[in-house]
Amino acid sequence: MESSNNEITAKVLEVSQVAPRPSSTVSEASLPLTSFDLPLLLRTPPEHLLFYEVPNLQVTRFMNSALPQIKHSLSQTLQYLYPLAGNLIWSQDHNQPIIKYVYGDSVTLKVVESNASFNHLSGYHARYAEEFQHLAPQLTTIESSSSNENSDRSKAVPVLALQITLFENAGYCLGITQLHCVVDGRSAAMFRNLWAFFSQLRNASPSLPDQSLVPSFNRSMIKDEENGLRKLYLQHLVEFIQSKSMSEQDCNNWLSLSLSLKIPPKQVAVSFLLTSTDIARLRKLWVSMAQSTNNERHPSKFVLACAYLWVCLAKASKNSTQDHDEEISSIAFAADCRSRLDPPLPTTYFGNCVMLVKASAKRSDIVGEDGIVVAVNSVMKETRGLCNVLVKNTERALNLLLSGGPRRIDVIAGSTLFGYYKLDFGWGRPKKVELLSTARTGAIFFADCGNGDDGGVEMSLVRAKDEADAFGRAFRSGLNDLLFE
Repeated sequence: MESSNNEITAKVLEVSQVAPRPSSTVSEASLPLTSFDLPLLLRTPPEHLLFYEVPNLQVTRFMNSALPQIKHSLSQTLQYLYPLAGNLIWSQDHNQPIIKYVYGDSVTLKVVESNASFNHLSGYHARYAEEFQHLAPQLTTIESSSSNENSDRSKAVPVLALQITLFENAGYCLGITQLHCVVDGRSAAMFRNLWAFFSQLRNASPSLPDQSLVPSFNRSMIKDEENGLRKLYLQHLVEFIQSKSMSEQDCNNWLSLSLSLKIPPKQVAVSFLLTSTDIARLRKLWVSMAQSTNNERHPSKFVLACAYLWVCLAKASKNSTQDHDEEISSIAFAADCRSRLDPPLPTTYFGNCVMLVKASAKRSDIVGEDGIVVAVNSVMKETRGLCNVLVKNTERALNLLLSGGPRRIDVIAGSTLFGYYKLDFGWGRPKKVELLSTARTGAIFFADCGNGDDGGVEMSLVRAKDEADAFGRAFRSGLNDLLFE
């Protein structure tokens, strides 16, 4: 497998601080972490990489003309999403982590020039995950300039970091890193879409086209219905920090568990497309094998893609000495709970409002002749009845809260609903989208298709090369079998 360069060099061209556009409405705000946010406190921050092909890109011209507009539109976006310009701190007043924004806070935007091959990095073939590392901005603990005035802010972790990496005569990569305990996938998509909207406006009015798009930060709408679940999370968090001989007040210590994870060497990133035609064939196969009637609920695109991924992963690992047919195989994914709470949250609620759903079955059943039916039915069973919930499994949530380190568990990240490949900042849509943090977590990244197939699913994963090759064989073999069904 080829790499983009024997030695990748990245030259920092500029580091800027972009603050929200001045607003008369918000000068300071503190947001507590809810019972949805806290379980994600020590999780690896998502690192999105969006590659935009611009064959005639000139670095000097970009810096002089395009970059000022990018900063301007970012400032407009942060006016509405001001918590992203804030920091995560351990509040001594409240003895808990909070998101705090004060006037003058800003987001770091780094601009870098890379000598790596843009076409190589933005391809669909296997590439070493290490090659992407210089494209992702890092969240690092900062010393607040106002620490003498407010001891809360002597240690703080930025919520968001941005990086634009330029490739002469090829294109650029937009890197976005955000704290997971502050935003879930829907909230992160809200930021990207709003930024793209203002970027295309150029210097037009900064007002939103529809007031229903204004984000909601109202944490009081999330009711702690499970006997003080949030309090329980905080108690376990403090005990965990103390067990590691850490100081509660030192954000650098207790967040370093997730911020300093390294990408394992020789891991390869590879993507696979499940087209709308493939989805239709899977649904037809399920109907015939499950003997479904027209009155029964048919599986959605997500359910079918999730089930097919599960089958391929199980088949790819079938020969592993660690996996046995009688063992339980599982696939997990996040379910949006905004509409499932009582009362429901607005779709524009900004924060985390997801719960982890896990479908399980015997490995022998998943890799068997009826594996796709078993997988589809198992996923559908878990997605039914997700109504009026907060967190169903406290123990699982606590394990997620305290796990900190990397885990090899088959979890789906992202969603085809987030419109990654529709993000146009004025230079067209992305050529390729990656979620680099999956190299640290082992998750599988779901996105819409970059080829314009609105009914398809793009799946990306990072594994050791032999594992990635085994998955690829299972994926292609399964699709070939569908052709003859």
